[in-house]
Amino acid sequence: MGNLPQTNDGNTGGISTSNVKALAFTLPAGNNYSLDNAILRLGDYETGDNPLVQIRNDVGGSNPGSTVLASFTNPTPQGAGNFNYTFTPTSPFTFTAGTKYWLYVASTSGSLTWNGSFPSKTPTGIATPSGSRFSNDSGASFNNSSIFNSFQINATEITGPVARTPEPSAIAALSLFGLGLLGVKGRRNEG
Repeated sequence: MGNLPQTNDGNTGGISTSNVKALAFTLPAGNNYSLDNAILRLGDYETGDNPLVQIRNDVGGSNPGSTVLASFTNPTPQGAGNFNYTFTPTSPFTFTAGTKYWLYVASTSGSLTWNGSFPSKTPTGIATPSGSRFSNDSGASFNNSSIFNSFQINATEITGPVARTPEPSAIAALSLFGLGLLGVKGRRNEG
């Protein structure tokens, strides 16, 4: 899901220790997806800047939750200018089908810009965009944003049968069937 490639860098959003941006997306019903990486279109990402990129939970409102579900390793800064940066997850993470998540971007030191196209490009892909919010008080409160900053979240669909825990009645039936087979086998060998 995402809106890369950007058409231009006409929209910019300042990211700092106090300025936070969060984009929501909802996965469809069906299969789960494993997170591969996230690509952000950043400007002025220089040595000393420390972006904080996370996948956060949703608590049923219009703002991101406080639970960090996935964190990312920061790529090497390229200095002044606008570049696409690939953030890799620090550990495996699985997106659950039919669930809303937030891409949360802040900074623990320094400042940079998270660019977007002008006019803003609505993200496309398997997930549905579910909101764009910004905060200028370190995430204590959020406001609506009409800007979808340029990003791409890459994930791999997990296909095949979904492992489920069998019902207790199924376990009992299989156990009896297995015991019955043992009894049949035992009778054949007696003869």
